[in-house]
Amino acid sequence: MSGGRVNAAQCNLTVVPSARLVLQDVLYVRNILEDETGHIEWRLNWILAVVLLRTIGHVLNNVDGEGSPQVRRLARAMHARWKSGHPADAIFRDFIERERNSILKEYAFSMSEGPVPIVAHLQAQDGYDSIRHFLIEENIYRPIEDGPYQGEDGRTVLDDAIEWWNRQLDEIDRVLIGDEDEFLDKAMWRPHLV
Repeated sequence: MSGGRVNAAQCNLTVVPSARLVLQDVLYVRNILEDETGHIEWRLNWILAVVLLRTIGHVLNNVDGEGSPQVRRLARAMHARWKSGHPADAIFRDFIERERNSILKEYAFSMSEGPVPIVAHLQAQDGYDSIRHFLIEENIYRPIEDGPYQGEDGRTVLDDAIEWWNRQLDEIDRVLIGDEDEFLDKAMWRPHLV
């Protein structure tokens, strides 16, 4: 606070508390994926994280938008932009929607589920090259096997998607909260969990 004015960021003001709660749950599941080594548990948490990522948009429109026509209008306009092909929103189309649809409609994953085979070609100075085969096991590297994010660790792509959603929700808050004093006077806000 400065000079009696309240800054929206200092109070964690948001007009999209339900969407932010889903995002918080995605973060929780993402943290589980960092250390999970069980194949079934990892797959189920991957599914949960991806489905929750897409759920944020539905909750934004249907729950937060239900309580505020301004949120609904802005959410729908942003959704149209996300689907339009703008490069800044590629993660929405090429990962969040694509992976969610693949899981829900086909129970297919772009994520590697097993050990990752590595082939190393070792060049020796004596002219006798050798090729070695290795497996990266456990939870060191979980690459996406196809699509625009092929070869990237799925957790890194989840991190990018989480950051993208955070920027979208922050943009909605910036546009709709506007003047913090006026916003607080209307008592439309609920603090979100951090």
